[in-house]
Amino acid sequence: MIESNASIAHHRLMASNSFQEKLLCMMDEKDHWGWKIWTGPDVSKAQLLIHFHQEYEVFVRDFPLLLGRVYGRMRGVQNQLLREFAENIYEEQTGGLSAKISKNLSHPELFLKMMRGMGYKSETFERIQLLPTSLAYRSYLDLITLTEDWRVGAALMTLFVEGSREDRERLSKKYRPTESLDSKLKNHSLHKIHGLKISDMDLVKAHYAIEGSHRKSAWETLLKEIPEHLEGQVLQVMKNALDLWLLYRDGICLEMGLSFSFRE
Repeated sequence: MIESNASIAHHRLMASNSFQEKLLCMMDEKDHWGWKIWTGPDVSKAQLLIHFHQEYEVFVRDFPLLLGRVYGRMRGVQNQLLREFAENIYEEQTGGLSAKISKNLSHPELFLKMMRGMGYKSETFERIQLLPTSLAYRSYLDLITLTEDWRVGAALMTLFVEGSREDRERLSKKYRPTESLDSKLKNHSLHKIHGLKISDMDLVKAHYAIEGSHRKSAWETLLKEIPEHLEGQVLQVMKNALDLWLLYRDGICLEMGLSFSFRE
């Protein structure tokens, strides 16, 4: 019998007392059944627009703001983390660190550029109605970044929201990308299947250029700032976020007309 990813992650979690390992086990489970369908040939651009609308409204547009909420409450923090966090906000809001690629456009603006390349009109992203599960996930991001200890909010945003199930592999590679940029662009489903031009994929290029430093900051600099008495709270918040994120993705799939039977 083949163990599921969730089962493997659970065994890893039970076998390790390392705070970092427990967090990585959470990230191992950030894997939704709908992703293979969304990146495959069986969904239309109209269906994908539902996904892109929800992503933009839930966190893409406001990601710099969410980070800024946390940054504004940092007290007694080592300068290195303050600098790295500020650089993250600066990049997200201005594209300043990846200026040769971004042309000083913010990441939300680069996202909309990619959407225009897909043939979607920018005005459709101005008045988006969140699905119930999307609203639940976004509300949780708001709750934690506005009310919890800044270290808990920072972990949620930089480890969970900004991270992926590739984090374990990236850590093993000292934060280097898991594939080359050329391969990532040519094999990207929006280019390969839906004809998105590589010239419209500056967001993917910018992420590729700066993501290594962001992952290093989250998994090294930030973790050093989290005291032992907050570890349980961080783990619980990460677990709650994971559960809500999976439901959020379920809601999008149902709105797209997909069902759990597509997993077979």
